[in-house]
Order: sequence, then C-alpha cells, then structure tokens
Amino acid sequence: MTMAAPSAPETKQHNQPVKMGFFEGPSVPDYDKILNCVRCGMCLPHCPTYSEMKVERASPRGRAALIRAVADGRLEINEGFSDQVFLCLDCRACETACPSGVRIGYLIESARSQVEQHKPQNPIARLMRSFIFNWLFMRHSRLELFSLPLRLYQQSGLQGMLYNTGLIRLLPKRLQFMESLTPKGLKTPFRKTLPDEVPAMGDEQARVGYFLGCMMSIMFNKTTNSTVNVLTRSGCRVVTPKNIRCCGAPLLSEGFKHKAVELMKDNIDTFEKLNVDYIVTDCAACGAAIKEYEEIFEHDDEYRDKAKRFSEKCREITEFLAEWPHYKAPLPVHDNLKVVYDEPCHLCHAQQVWKQPKKLIQETPGVEFITLPESEWCCGSAGVYNITHYQMAMKILDRKMDHVAETGAEVILTANPGCLLQLNYGVMQRKLPMQVKHVVELIDHEGSEEAWRKPAEERCQTCGRKPRPECRTASDN
Repeated sequence: MTMAAPSAPETKQHNQPVKMGFFEGPSVPDYDKILNCVRCGMCLPHCPTYSEMKVERASPRGRAALIRAVADGRLEINEGFSDQVFLCLDCRACETACPSGVRIGYLIESARSQVEQHKPQNPIARLMRSFIFNWLFMRHSRLELFSLPLRLYQQSGLQGMLYNTGLIRLLPKRLQFMESLTPKGLKTPFRKTLPDEVPAMGDEQARVGYFLGCMMSIMFNKTTNSTVNVLTRSGCRVVTPKNIRCCGAPLLSEGFKHKAVELMKDNIDTFEKLNVDYIVTDCAACGAAIKEYEEIFEHDDEYRDKAKRFSEKCREITEFLAEWPHYKAPLPVHDNLKVVYDEPCHLCHAQQVWKQPKKLIQETPGVEFITLPESEWCCGSAGVYNITHYQMAMKILDRKMDHVAETGAEVILTANPGCLLQLNYGVMQRKLPMQVKHVVELIDHEGSEEAWRKPAEERCQTCGRKPRPECRTASDN
C-alpha cells in the first residue's frame, strides 16, 4: 500500500468528526503528539510487556510506530493493531522515562477508541462491552445495583459454603479469579451513607470536594471512611456531591474515550457549582483521569476554561495531605511496624506524585519503612487488564510479589483500588503473612470507623475517638 499523507483534521471539537489516514471520527489522536516519538528506545527497559516479550511491537516505541502507520494511511485498523494497543498496560512508565515527552497514554487511549469505533467485533462481545461501558459505568446507581448480589453472596453464607465444601473449585478458572479478587465484608456503598457535607473537626481551614470514585465507594468502605476522618481531622469541611459520575478512567482505558466525554462534562459542571477550594480523591486512577480533563478539553471552546479550573483543583489524597499545612499526623502505631509502599502507576507515572505518599508513611510514628525494589513497576492490575489479559498480568504480578516477599514487611501500602485487589490476590496466592492497605488507612489507624459521625464534644480533635489521656488536644498541635 502506498504511503498517504494524513489528511488535515476537519476540527478537534469532541462532537465533530475528523479524519486522518485510517483514523476517523471522535478521538482521533493529535498527529503532532504522534511525531514526538524520536525512537530513542529509552522507554524499552521500563515497559513491562516489552520486558516479558522482547518484541518491538510490544514496546511503547513500537506502539507509537503502529499508531503513526495508521495515521499515515499505511496500516489499517486490524486485529494485529488492536491486539497491541490493548496489550499495553497503560501504566505510563514510558512517559516517566521519555526525554521527548511522548504522551503514550493519550495515544493508546485514542487508538483504543478508534478500534472500538471501527474494528469489526463479535456481536456478543460488542454487546457485552457496550452494556458495561455504555450503560453500567454511566451511573453510580447502576454499579451499586450490580454490587448487591455480591454483598448477598458474602452475607448469606453462600460464599463460606462454597469454600468450605470445595465447590468453589468447580467454577471456571476466570470466574474463580474474579471471585477471589473481591474484598471480603462488602458493605452498603459509601455514597449512600456519607452526608453531603461533613464539618471540619475544630477550625475550618478549607472546603474540600471529595471525588468519591465508583470502586472506592462500593468496595473500600474502610478506606473511604479513613479519608473523611483524616480530612476532617485536618480542618477540612468535606463536600461530597452524590450526583457525580464515573471519572471516565474505565472508559478511557477500554476504548470508550469518545463516550467518557459525557461523564467528564457532568463532573465538571457538578463541581463548578460547589465553590470548593480543592477536589480530593483517594483513587489514583480517578486522580489521573480528572487531572487530564484540562488536556482532553483543550480544543473545546465551551469547556476549556472550566476543565482547566477543575483539573487545577484536583489533588490525590496523599498529595494533598503531605502538602497541607494543617495536616494532623496520627498517634504512634505499635513499634517497628514494617511496611513497604508499592507505587500505583496512575499516581507516580501519570500524576508524577512520588515523594508525598512516602513522606506521610515515614512521618507516621512507629513505622519502619522498607524500600521495595521496583516499587514503581506495574503490579499487573491496570483496570480490568488482569481479567482481559490474565496470563500477562500474572507474570507481571509474580515479578512484583518476588520483591515483596523478600522484604519481610507486615503491611503493603498502596493508593489505588485495582492495586489493592491485585496485591491482595498476590499475598493470598503466596500465603504471605502480610496485610494490604491504602496509605490513608495507616495514617488513620487510631481513628474509629466513621469518627466524623460523632458529636463534636465527644471527639478528640486529633483522632476522632472519645478523648483519652494519651490523646493530643487541638491546642497541642
């Protein structure tokens, strides 16, 4: 096929079609961003899939070349192209290593959207994907409805019966894996029990919007409670809009970037009305997505400025607390609690938040911080990657768990729901005597669950419990 120069985009507005080579419609990648790759190869040793396969097409450089070939009209959107753009973990480690500033995450998400729009698919697979990403993730209430059978499964005793009788082993392997990923003790989604506003403990220093992510609300009640405890303890009024929608990260990673824009616009409009000083999230994937709203809407006349304001207010919870002058550190944990910190890709690479989580951990009294080798290497979760690419995800997890096992830590800390699930699975498979927790759970270790619900006169201003002799008072801080 002869090489064709890419046709100029008709417009870059999200709701207008563009055409460039074999790319057409919404979410066509910016050609200038494709050209940023100078093929130096510095990304190669940082790419988990390239490290496993040692083939060029499974590297960031190779994927950028494939995307350029489609944009130039030299390669159609075919099975091989689809396989490679979806084999990518979208971990962004290559972005950290790249001296040219190639935004491979942006290119991969755009390419996946093009695959979803134009590549023929099995009708059943297309229907299933459309159900999940065009319907289920579009409303929190729908995800909450589908989590109800999981809670009933756990609370009715059916889960215990399957394990005690060994019947769990009769399930298909993939279903066994998905069942084992689910956290034990699921409760009512936090979105349904958290008030719209929770006042600060003591003097109010800021009005903080809490971007409560779908998975955090449904699966990690203890973590989200700790987030509210620590924020209110540190002088923040926590405002949680119940009508927020998914941040868009699952849709971006699975080829529905063109649909994610609808969710993003609603979120921008929702927080625009709240008059908050900051927008804080305890999900690294949410943080990465909403910080990119500014870039996603850079060519949208209506939302450009609003998206910029929105993204500039966004902070991941450890990033916010480490830089917040009114942060109140916790009371000591038991002496020499050995912990390691595994860095979520969408925190360290996508958001470039490296020092802040470690600072909070190391400043927690009684903690012995152990450095985890390759802490910035992906754990293999990557959204739903561990389900869609199970074999590759397990190879990547094995590399991670080899390092974890050598540390002798008691607790593995991280800051993303997918990482929490994947690492906990690794601990169970290796039968390691370790717990997996979110960083915010460590720094709220002495706070009672839902401390923010207690009347002010019954709360210690530091930890949220009934005041004790060993508690520090507000005047001590």
